[in-house]
Parts: sequence; C-alpha cells; structure tokens
Amino acid sequence: MLKHATNHTQTRCVPYLATYENSMIETQISILVNRKSDAELIKKSIIKCKIQFPIYLFEYDEYLEVNFTSDYEEWELNTEILKCFPEYEFTENLNKGRKEIRLQLSRYQSEFCTDGWGRPIENPLNETKYLIKKSKSKLKKFNPNVTVLFDDKEQNYYVNIVDGINKQNDETGFLLLNEFRKKDVNNEFKILKDRLYKTPIEAFRFGHLKMENIVKDDFELYLKNKKKEKRSRERIPRKKVREFIKGCNVSDFEEIKKNLDKNFIFEKKVKWKTESIIEGIDEFEKHIQSTNQDLCSMNFKIRSSWNINLPNSITIGVKYFPDLAEQNNMNLKYREYIFEFREDKIIRVTEEK
Repeated sequence: MLKHATNHTQTRCVPYLATYENSMIETQISILVNRKSDAELIKKSIIKCKIQFPIYLFEYDEYLEVNFTSDYEEWELNTEILKCFPEYEFTENLNKGRKEIRLQLSRYQSEFCTDGWGRPIENPLNETKYLIKKSKSKLKKFNPNVTVLFDDKEQNYYVNIVDGINKQNDETGFLLLNEFRKKDVNNEFKILKDRLYKTPIEAFRFGHLKMENIVKDDFELYLKNKKKEKRSRERIPRKKVREFIKGCNVSDFEEIKKNLDKNFIFEKKVKWKTESIIEGIDEFEKHIQSTNQDLCSMNFKIRSSWNINLPNSITIGVKYFPDLAEQNNMNLKYREYIFEFREDKIIRVTEEK
C-alpha cells in the first residue's frame, strides 16, 4: 500500500516534450554514508520508514551510497537518522571551519515535476543536508554594567546578580539585587524578592526589564534639570535683549548701549538683502539720534516666540504701529531682530523687515 502524508501535495515529473501516464517519479533521494560502520544503522532507519520503493545500496572503498526514488519526500527519514545519532544535527550551511560530515542527505525534484492536475510545482526540491556533530553551547558572557545615553551624556547602571537557593526544594539558581544604579561591593543591597533564575543570562535579561522604570524616572529628572539649566543659561541674554528693546522704545541711549560690544555692528535688511551696515558704537549712536532712524520711539512689543540658539544668538519678532497716531486704523507692522553674542556682550544686531 502506498504511503501519502496529509498536508503534502502529490507530484509527478513529466519529462520535457513527453508525457508518461504511468510515471511515478517524484523525489530522488540520495544518502552518502561516510563511515561504513554506520551502514547497519542507516539500513534500520530506512526500514523503519517503510518506504514502498526499491532502495539501492552501493558500497565503495570508503563510503556507502543509498539511492531511491519516491513519490513522497520521506521527511521521516531525517527523524529516524537523528535518533541513531543523538549528538549530531542536520545543517545546510557548514559555515567556516572543518567539521566531520558523518553523512549527507540529498533530495532532488526535476523542474518538470507537476502536481496531480498537471501543473508545474512552484519550488522543486534541490537540497543537501549534512549530518555534523552538534556545536557545544557556550555560556553567554555579558557585562553587568549597562550604559544608557541621555542625549550625549553617558549614565551607568548595573545589574547585580548573586547566587541563590530555593530552601523549599534546594534548587539553586541566581537572584537579582534591588539596586540598579551602582555595583554592590560590600553586600549592602537587599535581594529583589521576585524569582529564582536558572542562568545568569536569564537574570540579566529580566534585570534589564526591571531597570527600565528606574532609567525612565532618571531620564525625566534629567529633562527637568536640563530645562532649569536652559532657563538659567538664557536668563541674562534674554534680559539684555529686553533692555535693548526697552531702551529703544524710550529713546534711552545709555540703556541701549550698555550691553553692546565696542565693535558692535548694526545691519538692516529688507527682504533678505542688506540695506545698510553701521559699524562701531559711536556710529550707531549717531544713527539712533538722527532724524531718519526708525529704531527708537517705535513702541515695539516683543512677540511671544523666541528662537534661542545660545551661546550664539537670539532671534525675536516685534510688532508695532508705524504711526502711533494711527493705531486705531490697525496698520500693524512686524520686524525680526537677530541678536548675536560674544561672551556677555551683544556684538551684532540684524534687523529684517
């Protein structure tokens, strides 16, 4: 009686330009046994699979070759062979290195194979698997010190792992300590009462998960402190910008000049093109006291959005009425001022209309 596996599509191989109604060729299977002493084991494995086709055994000087053709891929053969060699495994990729190949098992289906409806099968088999000794599992090593980046700053954490034992059944394993910010040196930290881990790497992985909440809290505190530092760093430059605008509004020339560098430059731009450049405090003072200036007594209102790029610059927008007597006409105008700093002085102001 022929054996058919459920979940496998029956196939037929039809040679090119010819049809043979009685052809049952499906999968060509070949086994090369490199140790002739394994011959009896392989024979028994094949017999256990109850293959219903002729099986050819060819004996050569150094190896045994087994060939047969089946209408089924005979996947059970892999399982039976592995039962004979529990310390071995099948692989398709030998990678680098020299390993003994105890045997190789190949399956091949012609590209002209068709299913029961005469349709070509999509992926005809053409594979070779090698029986090699299992790689010894290596104990994964890891560094219990974990580095976490907060922006460009490195924060160090530590997964403290100690030996442990379950007193109820004497099972040994590993425990986590309830401290992740520093290394336990003097056995000062308490054990985290959660579970006994089988391996150090298992404890390390779960320790990382428990560490995440602590890191999250630390990062939120870091952002809060960063925001405070930013406000503190911006406080004096912001004050100097406000003092400059205030001095302009009330035409207080000393207030305007008090935060300016001796090599101060004032540049005016219209539609991104330079209209004029005034260099030096003396020349700037002459400008703001002249009749054709439009910087003083304009009653500028600083808009709420500040673009702060310290230590280099602060950009503000101002709104104003060009003619104070015409405020009721809502003829509101806008300008932008870019303040550039060097140390604690304003070295340049660029007005953009």
